[in-house]
Amino acid sequence: MLSIQELRIMKRDELLDELKKAQMELTKLRIGVKTSHQKDTNLVTKGKKYVARIKTLVKELDMEDMVKKAAEIA
Repeated sequence: MLSIQELRIMKRDELLDELKKAQMELTKLRIGVKTSHQKDTNLVTKGKKYVARIKTLVKELDMEDMVKKAAEIA
């Protein structure tokens, strides 16, 4: 997992790629917990928070783009 500072310097496309990887890893963790291969259930919570963090950053970038476009129109 990357830190928030590392995520903030990424571009939108890179964040979306990281989001796909994180979601895939989260799915694997959930399956591991369900099948008793993974003992540390806290990793699922950390994974969910990481996915949410990435989604928030993507949303912030989208909002910034919308503001820039609105400023150009006005």
